[in-house]
Amino acid sequence: MKKTLLLFVIAILQTSCSNTNKAHDKWIGESKQKLMKTWGPPVRVLHDDQDNEILLYADQVFTKEKYDDSGIAGPSYWKYNYMYINKEGKIYLWHNEKQKFPPQSVDSKNLVGVSSKTGR
Repeated sequence: MKKTLLLFVIAILQTSCSNTNKAHDKWIGESKQKLMKTWGPPVRVLHDDQDNEILLYADQVFTKEKYDDSGIAGPSYWKYNYMYINKEGKIYLWHNEKQKFPPQSVDSKNLVGVSSKTGR
């Protein structure tokens, strides 16, 4: 019984993780205009060494200590979504990550050659 329950939980977790990737995969081949109409303007627009655009979307996430009811925001991190746009205005790659640094600190030179499961 415990093994069955454990396998069920693992299957649900894998499905939920794969759905997140599929949500971003649907954007491959779509236009920059459609993305911006749906997601709004990016926090920053960067350029790679081949003059493609990288649209940076960022959300600051505050975590709260388990037993802290003070109302004060706890530690935070940034959740980044990078959408790579080619010269034809189509999305060809996406990448997401969590970081401690703010969007103003993102350097496009560090993003060049980022490997992603969705690179096409």
